[in-house]
Order: sequence, then structure tokens, then C-alpha cells
Amino acid sequence: MSANVHYEVYEKKHQKAGWNLVLACEDRQEALDVAKEARGSSSSCSVRVSKESFDETNDIFHSTQIFSQGPEQHKRKMPENNRMDPPCSSPEDLYSLHSRRTLGRALAPWLKRNNISVIELLYRPDMAENLETAGFDRQHAIQKVAIAQAGSQECSVQHVVRRLTELADKATLRLRKIEKAKTFPKIQKKGFASTYLQAQKHKDPEFAVRYALADGLGKMKRWEDKAMFLSSCVSDILVEGQGCKNSFKIVDEFISEILALPHALDQIVGGSTLGEKLDRITDMLIGSDSTSGSDAAKTLATAITSKSLPNTQSVLAARVFRDLCGPRRLFPDDFAKEVELNRWLAERLTAIDQALAPVDRLAEAFTSRSSRLLENESIQNLLDSCKKNSAEEIRQLLVFEESILGDQNKKKLASFLRATIGSHKTRTWFAHGAGKPLITIGKIAHSQRAVRNSSFCETDQDELFVQLDLLCADVLGDTKILDKLELRDAPPIEVAKSLMKLVDGGIVTIGRVSDDICRRSLNIIRSGKVKSALQRGDKTAISTVREISTMIDRLKANQKQA
Repeated sequence: MSANVHYEVYEKKHQKAGWNLVLACEDRQEALDVAKEARGSSSSCSVRVSKESFDETNDIFHSTQIFSQGPEQHKRKMPENNRMDPPCSSPEDLYSLHSRRTLGRALAPWLKRNNISVIELLYRPDMAENLETAGFDRQHAIQKVAIAQAGSQECSVQHVVRRLTELADKATLRLRKIEKAKTFPKIQKKGFASTYLQAQKHKDPEFAVRYALADGLGKMKRWEDKAMFLSSCVSDILVEGQGCKNSFKIVDEFISEILALPHALDQIVGGSTLGEKLDRITDMLIGSDSTSGSDAAKTLATAITSKSLPNTQSVLAARVFRDLCGPRRLFPDDFAKEVELNRWLAERLTAIDQALAPVDRLAEAFTSRSSRLLENESIQNLLDSCKKNSAEEIRQLLVFEESILGDQNKKKLASFLRATIGSHKTRTWFAHGAGKPLITIGKIAHSQRAVRNSSFCETDQDELFVQLDLLCADVLGDTKILDKLELRDAPPIEVAKSLMKLVDGGIVTIGRVSDDICRRSLNIIRSGKVKSALQRGDKTAISTVREISTMIDRLKANQKQA
């Protein structure tokens, strides 16, 4: 079980009120304090605090009550002899979208074991009879629905159970009669389009088409085969043309209900990690033929390019956003691959219809995903991959900055970057590492420019900019490079020029280091030897001084921009 835990505080103000969520937080003590404060001294108010633990294996939350106070047992008084009927009172009511979703939740385990969707169950007499003989599964589903409906309608649970059982029996009997009459068409060898045209002669053509589709799916046990079959139906409709255009809606319902089942979609796309699955689902959503999933996934992606399966696309988009906002890592053991996939997903999702992927929802999803990547363990894995190369650690963190969204996420990354730059290990690596000193120092200057071009907030940019300059100054002080350059055997004017080239060429950082080099260069120019050369009219010396002056002017301009 995952360690993802949060606490929820609920309040019930009086007897006739319902429970309202007051706060959801990660701090246990904060939740308890808020609950006690919410109740105060009121005798009619009740509060409770529950601990919510996310189970990654089963993708559900487990709730445990840890605190309660007040007359919590308040319940609305049940009206006597209330015999209100449930919302569904006839078999036809079961085919509505709301009813199908309710059935999907109530019968989820049984549907999963039998590899069918709710819409398929409603049109297949054999599966309806199997459910009836299952006994416990059907009765358990009826009881779950009855308890919920009885609470909302303030009537007896037993009454609702009885009415729902009668409804289930009527629906099963209706399908038996349909099967016995043998008046409904089945999928013909000529394909779905031909079956659809034949069904139009029936007194209930839409029911007849759905019955034929469910019968065709009944011959298949694997989700991949069902997806392939439904994709072929889309192809038949496209070939037939206008005569079957209205049947897109029916096929879309069947495909979308299958893909709405997480286990069915996972089997169709394949993939061993969440990242691989999400990549392939996104390919299907945009109708890309580059998907590396199963043949079923590829044919579904081709069917989606027809732009006639809006429900299917909505279901896929909902799955993509759910996984992006979820707590699970896409590639738990490969940080770089996960960052790359995040970029690739963002690029593809921003290119599709905004009705499926609104900009604000995309920003929210990738901000949430960025926060997952910024966990301490993830950042440590990234730094470990640099094999103790401090320059590479700083570079990787700056590159990673381009892949995350959210102001708080940027601030958190800046704190990791500050810790890396300011560590003793980093200073030691730059000062005493295996590389040539000027080359490694040049990497510090490059990082400083990258910080200024980043999207960190201005405060973080300024702090990191100065911190990198101080690191460069410390490394120069440890290695004595500037002192060695000043003492080398060369004309003073050439020494001053070579020092300024370090600044002008971007080898050193702007700030304390560049100011120190300017001071050293000006001191050399003001020395007696250089003054004598200038007074003699030495053209080389005059030209070099002008060049140094130009480099100083460029530095001042850069400092203003920085």
C-alpha cells in the first residue's frame, strides 16, 4: 500500500443537515485542530476526522475514522410507510446513460470476471441469465444500489431491494423473449453496414442494431478482439457512406464503454509501466498511427481519425488526465525518460481540440505531474545519474526546469539548485576536479547565463545568479588562476587583454568575478610600463588599450541587462 495519506474534516451543523467537507490536508494535527474549532461549544454540531490512504495497487482510497465529537448519530426521521419507487421502474429505464453507469459501479467485479461491458450485458440474453444464476453477485449489486437510493428517497431499503429485484427479473425475461422470437438481426457476413441497413426495417431499429452488435461481441472473449471488431464496424460505415452515418453514435457508445473500463483499456494498449500505457492511450486519442501498442490499439486509433467517435475521445481524454493527475510515477526507475515523455505528452495534447484538452486543465495536469517529479527521491535519482559530476548536476537541474510547470514547483526546484550550487562537494569538484580549470569554470558561467534565461521567478533568478558568481570566485581563489595569469612571462598589456578576454568570452561569471578582473586589468594599464608605451605612441599598446576599453563597455552593458 502506498504512503499517500491525507486527512479529511467533516462537519454536521444540526440534525437535518448533511455532512459537509470542511478541510482536506496532509497534517493530522491540523485536521484535529480544525475539527475541534469547528464544533466549538455547540451542542447540536457534530464533527469527524477520517484518514484517507491511497492504495496504488487497487487504485482506491481506504478511509478510517480517527476522531469524532458531538451527537454524530443524528439521522433524518424515516417517514412511515414510504413506498416510493426507485428511479428505474421499467426495463427500458436501464438503458439510459445514468443507469448504465450505476450498473457499472455496482457490478464491476462480475463484469471484470466475465470480460463484458454494461451495454453488452443489457443486450445479451445469455449473459443476463448468467448474472441471474450468479445469485450472490446480482443480489449484492442490488443491495448496494438499494441502500444508496433508500437513503436519498427516505424509504425502506427492503422495499427498494424488492422493486429492483423485480426490475432485474423483468429485464432478463424480456431478453429471453427476444432471443426466443428470433426476429432481431445478427451481424452478417457482408459486415456491419449491411446489418445496420437490415435493422432499419425492424419496428425498433436502434435496439435491433445494438442487439446485433452485442451478439457479435459475444463471440469474443478478449478485449483486444472486441476492439478490433468494433473498429471494423467503423470502417464498414465509412465505406458505405451516408446511408449508415447515423450508426456512428451506436458504435461510439459500445467503444467508449469498453475503453472506460481501466482493465479493458490496459489490456488493449499493453505496456508494462504507466508511462508506456499513457503514451499509447494518447496516441489513440489523437488518432496517431505511430502507436507501439497492440493491433487493436492501432485500429482504434485509425477509427478515431474519422472524427465520428466523440464519446470515445472523451473517455480517452478523461483517462489521460486522471493518470497525469494521479500519484503514480510514469517511469519509476527512469527519471530522464519520464521527463521526456512529459514533454512529448504536452506537445501532443496541446495540438488537439481544446474541447477535449482545455488549456487550464492541461496546465493543472502537468503542474500536478511536475510536483510528482520534484519529490526528494526523484531529484536524488536524477543527481545520482550524473555520477558525482557537479557541473552535470547543475546542468541537469537547469534543463529539468524547462519541463515543469507551476510557480510553486519552480520555487522548489530552485531550492534544490541552490543546495547543489552551495554544497562543499560542488566547490571541491570545480576546484580540484579532473578537468582543466578554465573549462570547468566556463561551465559555471554557462549555468549563470542559463539561470538568467530560465523561467524561475525574479527573486530566485537573482539569488542563483549571485550564488554561481560566488562559486566561481571561490574556485578562482582556490586555484589561483588569475594570479598565475598576471605573473606569466608576457608584456603587461597582453596580460591585461588576456584577463579581459575571460570576461568578454563568457569564461567567467558576471558580478564579483568580472569586477575583480576589470580591476586587475585597469591596474595593469595604469602601471608604469604601459604608460610609458602609450606615451611613446606605441600603436600596438594604443590599439590593445582601446580593445580592452571596448570589452569593459560591453561588460557594463551586460551587467545592466543582467
